[in-house]
Amino acid sequence: MDVLRSVELGVVSAGAAILGSMLGLGGGVFLVPIFTLFFGVDQKVAIGASAVAVVTNSVVGSSVHLRSRFTNLRLAMLLQVTTAAGATAGAVIGVYANQRVLNAIFGAVLVYAAVSMAARRQAAPPAPTPDTPDPLRLGAAYQDPATGQTVAYVPERVGVGLGVSGGAGMLSGMLGIGGGVIQVPAMNLLMRVPVKAAAGTSSFMVGITAVATALVFYARGKIDPTVVVPAMVGIFVGSQLGSRLTRRLRTQRLVVLFVLILVYLGASLLLRAAGVTLPGQR
Repeated sequence: MDVLRSVELGVVSAGAAILGSMLGLGGGVFLVPIFTLFFGVDQKVAIGASAVAVVTNSVVGSSVHLRSRFTNLRLAMLLQVTTAAGATAGAVIGVYANQRVLNAIFGAVLVYAAVSMAARRQAAPPAPTPDTPDPLRLGAAYQDPATGQTVAYVPERVGVGLGVSGGAGMLSGMLGIGGGVIQVPAMNLLMRVPVKAAAGTSSFMVGITAVATALVFYARGKIDPTVVVPAMVGIFVGSQLGSRLTRRLRTQRLVVLFVLILVYLGASLLLRAAGVTLPGQR
């Protein structure tokens, strides 16, 4: 039974990694709710396992995104300053927070992210003009393999992005999700970064952020090897496939997939916080 459960956790983790790597979310945004809702894993153990798995997902997935030039390294390192600080504070809060409170916060975050992305399904900013200001030299370009077009962009509202990144880091530390669920919509909707560039940049960032979370949960004894090991194996396999699929899928399909899954998981967690368990969940 333990072997079967480990295999199931590994397969689910691979699926979460495929989606997480495609969307720059790190996989934890899917991993934690699935482990808790469908496998009965203690939420804080699931968060700790997710944080470790997110690091694996980021390392594997980022290499593919970097080769595709989807990752904006200058933007990532700038936003990481506030993200890492927020993650450390959030992890300390998450260790002591009530489970129902965590469910409610997690559910609300997922629904918010889904609605934000659904509001602008095109998710493609206009090309920058020659006089677009770029004082921090954060502008970048990449060739989209799905369309064959070169996409150039200059991130806007950098100050707002730094503030949102701090909040994303706090949520990632609290929930073990890597922060991508906030970072990707924020970069796309607020900073006018194309979805694939936002996903590639976020995928690079979430691994660094998750290290802080994993260390805090490890110190509090919330890292369970029987959950972490299958999750890491599944994440390693799934993240490679997900990163490659990102190159071939059109942006709109990524956004639709993102929205549908997050709405379901977010609603399930909100209902769980209210004491309602849907059929098939534990």
